[in-house]
Amino acid sequence: MRRGSSERELAARWEMEAVAEAKAEAEARARAAVEQVRVDAGAAGEPEGKAEQGQPRARAPARPRAAEEGDARGPQRPPRMLPQSKPKGLPAPARGLGQLPKPRDKGRGCKRSSGCPPDERAQRAVTVDSSKARTSLDALKISIRQLKWKEFPFGRRLPCDIYWHGVSFHDNDIFSGQVNKFPGMTEMVRKITLSRAVRIMQSLFPEEYNFYPRSWILPDEFQLFVAQVRMVKDGDPSWKPTFIVKPDGGCQGDGIYLVNDPSDIRLAGILQSRPVVVQEYICKPLLIDKLKFDIRLYVLLKSLDPLEIYIAKDGLSRFCTEPYQEPNPQNLHHVFMHLTNYSLNIHSGNFVHSDSTSTGSKRTFSSILCRLSSKGVDIKKVWSDIISLVIKTVIALTPELKVFYQSDIPTGRPGPTCFQILGFDILLMKNLKPMLLEVNANPSMRIEHEHELSPGIFENIPSLVDEEVKVAVIRDTLRLMDPLKKKRETQSQQLGKPAAGKEDLDSELTGVSDANPEAHLPSICLKQVFPKYAKQFNYLRLVDRMANLFIRFLGIKGTMKLGPTGFRTFIRDVSAGLCRSFLLPGPEEVQDKATPRAGGLSDRPV
Repeated sequence: MRRGSSERELAARWEMEAVAEAKAEAEARARAAVEQVRVDAGAAGEPEGKAEQGQPRARAPARPRAAEEGDARGPQRPPRMLPQSKPKGLPAPARGLGQLPKPRDKGRGCKRSSGCPPDERAQRAVTVDSSKARTSLDALKISIRQLKWKEFPFGRRLPCDIYWHGVSFHDNDIFSGQVNKFPGMTEMVRKITLSRAVRIMQSLFPEEYNFYPRSWILPDEFQLFVAQVRMVKDGDPSWKPTFIVKPDGGCQGDGIYLVNDPSDIRLAGILQSRPVVVQEYICKPLLIDKLKFDIRLYVLLKSLDPLEIYIAKDGLSRFCTEPYQEPNPQNLHHVFMHLTNYSLNIHSGNFVHSDSTSTGSKRTFSSILCRLSSKGVDIKKVWSDIISLVIKTVIALTPELKVFYQSDIPTGRPGPTCFQILGFDILLMKNLKPMLLEVNANPSMRIEHEHELSPGIFENIPSLVDEEVKVAVIRDTLRLMDPLKKKRETQSQQLGKPAAGKEDLDSELTGVSDANPEAHLPSICLKQVFPKYAKQFNYLRLVDRMANLFIRFLGIKGTMKLGPTGFRTFIRDVSAGLCRSFLLPGPEEVQDKATPRAGGLSDRPV
């Protein structure tokens, strides 16, 4: 209770200060205009005012500059006309009637005048509204403290620079600034929508999109699913497939199960109320310590148009808690053997909490790469394949995502700019080929784990592995989205300073060589992969160009607005036409062409 009340008091005090600062700023601008008139009069040889009793009138010290909105410092400022080299506490020297003030730069107000020290303008704290952050709040607070920014945990009446939402773009009504969610992203990465988007790309570029397991959407494609499985079994009676069933809106392993035959799928009333995606199960994963594991990588979609993608240099590896065996009728129900979901395995008696990054049931991905490197694995090739998978997946998602964005934030209307951290779940096969399992719009950013004290009673304990990876991702995402970077660069140019490198920019603004506000931070953990590698992947952006045409010519037709649903129909028809033109299988036909082979997915060529 004390912590909550203290935060509320702090937020209220900041709010009052911000309002007072904005009012003081308006008064300062009015005084500046009056003073400019006096300066102009003095420049023409006229005295500022009559001297009392024949004595020259001493000029009073100038009032401090009003603090800018969100300023990290207090309202006290050195006098505007006071030279920097003199002590702050001394008043300005008396000025005779014949002495003229130093003229200010033409057309500049207090914010850019020579009397306002540039370090005070450049170091205004970025404001972050964390009132909707939810489970990512702890990691976000640490990141904001490390950046020395200003947090508003209960929101504010005045706009913030960045809004951090925990679930979706619509957590709050935002009309300016930046928000960490794209409209439509939650819908786009649902299992059914993701499968449809990837399958369209598979129909156009089958070789480039062979990193996603073959999938069927039930109940719509149940008959197709049964027919294809029967056809392959008739051709190869020794083929014994395994399929994994995933509810469309499920998360944290909820409702996932394995089957050997289509007749084993639980059809009674479930599919009608809760559609599912059925995928070919990857039977031969890479094992470490005889355990199956997957990789959670964090991907920053910094911009949609132009497309800009970053990948975190480290991620998490989540391990099963039961030694792996290839699926058979006796072990299909062993979730601790086949499912890597942390939320499931934490309830296993074999789950190991560890503060080490290279041991336990949750480890850093970098520790896995070090172990593979020690065995002679080409780590650069593994990373290259993962980067390719991420870029291709985002390219598959962006066309429809653009339509969602246009529907929520039409061109010409006020609205925020968006960015988002995505969680990619990737499985390495035995031959080290990465396979995409799913994409999470709201990856968990919790930095503690639950410890069961007694049945049903849990205690949250800090997780050093989670904190090491997740805090770095959030902090460096904020650094990349810093809205004041461009302002600092613009102010430097307006002040007439020569161009400087990124490392010297802050020192030039502040006049102190070691005043870089990020000097105390480690190097950024996010690596740009697009547009850095755009030349290698731009040919895949065919559907993206279709989306641009759709938005421009078909998005609004008369009084009818065609949204994401209309776009799906449009893309399905156009892609089918393109496939017929180039004699390629269409989105539905590709399922028939790419029938499973004996041995399953693991025998496919890399």
